[in-house]
This record gives sequence, structure tokens and C-alpha cells, in this order.
Amino acid sequence: MPDDLEAPGLPKSPTVKTSPDLLALLVFCAAAVPVAPAQSPGAGPPPRGGGPEPRERGGASLTVALPAAVQPAAQVLSALTPAQKTAGFSSNVRATVSGGQLVVTSDGLPNHETDHFPTSYNPNRILRQNYTFRIPLAPKFAEKPTPLPFGPIGVAINGIPFYNPYNREGRDAVMGPNAEIFDSCCGHPDQLGRYHYHKFPLCIRSPFTSAAGGHAALIGWAFDGFAIFGPNGENGQPPTDLDECNGHVDAVRGYHYHVTAKFPYVLGAYKGLVDMSNFPGSRVWGGPGR
Repeated sequence: MPDDLEAPGLPKSPTVKTSPDLLALLVFCAAAVPVAPAQSPGAGPPPRGGGPEPRERGGASLTVALPAAVQPAAQVLSALTPAQKTAGFSSNVRATVSGGQLVVTSDGLPNHETDHFPTSYNPNRILRQNYTFRIPLAPKFAEKPTPLPFGPIGVAINGIPFYNPYNREGRDAVMGPNAEIFDSCCGHPDQLGRYHYHKFPLCIRSPFTSAAGGHAALIGWAFDGFAIFGPNGENGQPPTDLDECNGHVDAVRGYHYHVTAKFPYVLGAYKGLVDMSNFPGSRVWGGPGR
């Protein structure tokens, strides 16, 4: 294991390289003055896994993916041990191993500063949640990539969910004329009070350190069991071989995703079989309305 994977229990702030791509990530975070997150003690929690987006357009059932006929070696599919996966989460998150899954429970409150929501650009406030996310410990490739639903698609190591790259109208939420506004940590709350990220959350402090000129640190997990890393690959630069899901394979980490300065920012689709228990109900709000 390299230095950034050897000591998951020793929290350190990752070293950030100021590359053109990282500068692009910084530019598109609003320069809001961060303050302590707002809480509403009387707010009721949403359903487990976060529930569907309100008034979402273009909703569609998330088809259960089939496994690929040929699976690569286990090291390619899962390079970290269950103990490392558990230790990778922040102290405000409870992560346990049960029944072949990494079970993550979180109240959804950021452990970093945020803008003081509601704001002039976002009428929603940050509310306490009751998340339980399940991450497969032994991920498998799917027969074909699975489109992303709306709402949580994965979870950062601080218990905050990642969302797909679209706003509720199915348009690019990060760049362009329909871009949403984020606070200085690149997050914001939705109508259910769920603070979330559509792109690289700059305030995450990963216990997996990023050596200067080396691979970026672990920042979270997708619901198919594959890890999500910061923007840089093994040479300290953003990888040039990412697939349509925003992932690739290297000799140390196996298959994993990278956040990118360009679309789709976190995930483009699920490469692996998704744990459907993260999507409550028979219908999942999903599918971009391009």
C-alpha cells in the first residue's frame, strides 16, 4: 500500500496541488462567507437513504443492474480492506461492517463551515437527517453502466451525500446558464434540508493523505461499492483515461472514481452493481431530462 493508504486511522489534512484543474474547481465554488451550519431541532427526518427529490422532473425507475459475465480479479474490484474502509470515515459518522456491507449512519450535518442557509440564493435550510447508507464490501462490475438517480448517489467520508451532476430540471447543476450556487465548501441544501455535494467538496479532511505529486486522497464511496478519490491520479495530475462513469483502474486501488473539474464532476454512472436499499420505495427519481 502507498503512503496515502497505510494509516487510515491517523487523520491529516490532504495536501492540495494547485493545478489548472484544481483552480477550475475552486473558481466555481461561490465565495460565500462560511458560518456554522443551521440546524432545526424540530424537523422530522426523511426516509432512510434520503427519499426522493420533491417536484423532481424526468423521474424514472432505476433498473436493477445485472452482473457482468466476466469479473476481474478481486484486487481490481476491492483494494482496501474492510477495516480500512471503516476507518476512512470522519468521527461524526458511524461506520460498521455487517453482512458483507459497510453500513454508514449519519445525521447529515456538515462537519465543516457552511454558508448561513437560507440565503438570498437558496431558500432552504440545513436540517438534521437520519441516513443509513449501505456500501457493498465486495463490489462487482455491472453488465453495463447504470444511470444515476436524483438524490443521494454515494456518501462522502463526513456522512454528506453526493448527488448526480444535474439540477431538478435535469440540466447541468455545476456549470453553464443553469448552474446552481454553492457555498465556499461546494455544498448546499435541497428542499428537504439535505446538505449535499454535486462536485468536489473542498472542505473534506480525509484521513488518507495525499502526497505532493501523488494520488489524491479518498473522499467517499458510491453506492456500488467503489471508492471516490480527489482529482489527481498517481502522477499528481488528473487521469486522462477515465471511463463514462468517471472511473478507471490502477495497480494499487483497483477500480475507483475520481472527481473532475469538468462534467460529470463526481460520477457519470454506476460502474458496479448498486445496493438498491439506498433508494427507498419502488420508484426512484432519476434520469437526466436532457
